[in-house]
Amino acid sequence: MVGVVGRPDRPVGRGLTEGATPVVARARELDLWIWQPESLSETSFGAFARDAEWDAGVVVAYGGFIPRWLLDVPPMGFVNLHPSLLPRYRGAAPIKRALMNGASITGATTIQMNERLDAGEILLHTEVPIADDDTAGTLSQRLGHLGAKLLMDTIDKLEDDTLEAVPQEEDKATSAPALLPDEGNIDWRLPAEKIDRLVRALDPEPGAYTFFRGKRVKLWSVQVTDVPPEDEPGTLMNMGKEGFLVNTGTACLRVVSVQPEGKQRMSAGEFSRGQRLLVAERFTASLE
Repeated sequence: MVGVVGRPDRPVGRGLTEGATPVVARARELDLWIWQPESLSETSFGAFARDAEWDAGVVVAYGGFIPRWLLDVPPMGFVNLHPSLLPRYRGAAPIKRALMNGASITGATTIQMNERLDAGEILLHTEVPIADDDTAGTLSQRLGHLGAKLLMDTIDKLEDDTLEAVPQEEDKATSAPALLPDEGNIDWRLPAEKIDRLVRALDPEPGAYTFFRGKRVKLWSVQVTDVPPEDEPGTLMNMGKEGFLVNTGTACLRVVSVQPEGKQRMSAGEFSRGQRLLVAERFTASLE
């Protein structure tokens, strides 16, 4: 039997209509068994979990804690697919953190779950290079396809008893905590390369941002140039129809795509023409 355990449907959107998680919605399309308990406590879920005929639990982006009693129920335990080369980037934001840190390679890892976050024994892994223009969106998509195959290979090998779990090297572990809201606020004093990595790491959500004329502006695409800074960090240099450059701590960034507060994404050229940029105007890290 194949089934899905997911979070209960919750009100979403402006209309607050009941909505399912993407996994639950897909499971409904495939007519799979679905369980949506309010919690995974032994009191509320124990009897059902023990009566179900299942060999292994598979966890992908569940976002919740799997209690010890439940980890012990399926004969093959629980397998988790994590989008990093564990033990590096344990935590909720491994893809974003890898991009922000300028990593050149990442990957996907399957582990035998235990009570500690992303610290179970390694089953299989696959490496993935990070391209210079990767965003969190493009990298997530690539890792998703490779991870799905890795997960299937892991289950097959566990079923055949041909897989040996390997303990993680604790001294090489790094963390990837969820991003705080102000981490997306661009500090224009930083090197241009670091700002570029932040913009790509926060695409498609939640978006790196700055402030202009008292309103928030999200930056969705930038390019590092070899133009040296000519003014204070954050100062804009109008390029006419081509958009504009922004001074940073090391070089100028060419802005490609932005999203002013309350509007849709637009090219830097459209933004420049619409705002009629003045000499020496600046992006700021706060509402100055």
